[in-house]
Amino acid sequence: MRFTKAVSIAITLFMLLTLSACTQTPQSTRDTSALLTRYSDMPLSGEDVEIGSHDDEYGFHIVNRIAFTHPRDYSSKHVAHSYQTLKTDIQKMIYDKVVDACYCFSDEMVEGDTTYRMRPITLSGTEHSGREVEAAIIAAFDDHPEIFWMDYLFDLRYDTAADITELVLHAEYTADQVVKMMREFDDALTAFYREMPKELSEYEREVYVYKYIIDHCVYDENVIDNIEYENSHPSLFNLYGVMVDHQAVCEGYAYTFDYLCSELGIDTVCVGGTAVIEEDGADVTDTLHLWNAVELDGEWYQVDVTWDDLDDEDIKDVFVYLNVTDQVMAQDHTTDKTYNEITDAEYDRLECYINNFLPAPCTATDYCYYLREGILLSAPDVDVLCDGFVQAGQKRASALMINTGSDTTVQALCDALFDGDQPYYQAIDKANTALADAPLDTNADAVYYSYDDRGLIVFEMPYR
Repeated sequence: MRFTKAVSIAITLFMLLTLSACTQTPQSTRDTSALLTRYSDMPLSGEDVEIGSHDDEYGFHIVNRIAFTHPRDYSSKHVAHSYQTLKTDIQKMIYDKVVDACYCFSDEMVEGDTTYRMRPITLSGTEHSGREVEAAIIAAFDDHPEIFWMDYLFDLRYDTAADITELVLHAEYTADQVVKMMREFDDALTAFYREMPKELSEYEREVYVYKYIIDHCVYDENVIDNIEYENSHPSLFNLYGVMVDHQAVCEGYAYTFDYLCSELGIDTVCVGGTAVIEEDGADVTDTLHLWNAVELDGEWYQVDVTWDDLDDEDIKDVFVYLNVTDQVMAQDHTTDKTYNEITDAEYDRLECYINNFLPAPCTATDYCYYLREGILLSAPDVDVLCDGFVQAGQKRASALMINTGSDTTVQALCDALFDGDQPYYQAIDKANTALADAPLDTNADAVYYSYDDRGLIVFEMPYR
């Protein structure tokens, strides 16, 4: 089961009230008497301050923006898609202030929560709604997944006498923890770029990132239906969890794919919605989920790293959710609307991440992984199948992907490969003569997986 963290808002009037933005839009009167602390003259980030230093006047720790390591051989391509979708200048102003304020920490925990208060942001006027502010905050997180210490929660405090609104962000960690985590994350990035081959195409870079995340991260199922565990393990939802702890859930997978691809010059976005999973033989719908879309050669494709991180250790590099069309993804994924598309009534019922930006329709198939890396076989052909086994064997691939085309059903081809003279085993025998050391076991039972919705058959390579 795949989940994202719920988005929440808190509104402070005479006292702090914690309300869920996904189930209730805050309704309030304005506090005309409370005088809010002003922080307008406090530096927003630690550009001129030592990392982790303490500002005695205001009681906040100011953390320098560490310039994370970038790849030497590729230019980054971080497109601020979510910022560009914000409808008002006020939302864009909030976005900018959020990005700046993410580097000022306090040691004060939020009452009734496990997060820490950050430097308050002063906004002019008292007409800022939770929905307006939330759109700007989520947009900032969308465009800046490297701010991995931030939580979706925030507080709004209104002072009608001074005609201002105070926005208080929440951090998952203290300043000292963030400084340590930043350095560890940067070390992980350095190792990632050092190990990466040079002169890769866009597609090869994307596949490298995809495989890296799957090979170095494990989906933590302890989070399922366990809010206490979720709250005590915030790194499961961010880049640090994937790159350093090597444990995450779908948010961590999606944000890391987004960040690494963007660093390598590939335009990506996160896509929120629901997914259909199977439990006890039955489909279960409305499971909250986060995945990605990616642009290659001017065409958009859908991508789901999480759902290609299979538990089966014997089958590797069979990616049936890498660069697929909207039509294929829609078979078990449903994309949510954007902020600008949902009504207030729909907003009140939301329980998950909300999209600011969605890509153009994904209809291209040129870079669909299983089409590009597999072979086309619509009818039993020993020579074609042999060539496929040879290519897979030379790469020591764990599986051979066979695309049946539109005119042949998966089951019909499977039956034909084992009928009569059994073309499958003929191809194995023939491939062994072409491969060094004859590595295939011609007596092994055939093990395969079929994907009827994709016209795909995946054969385990029968190595000795």
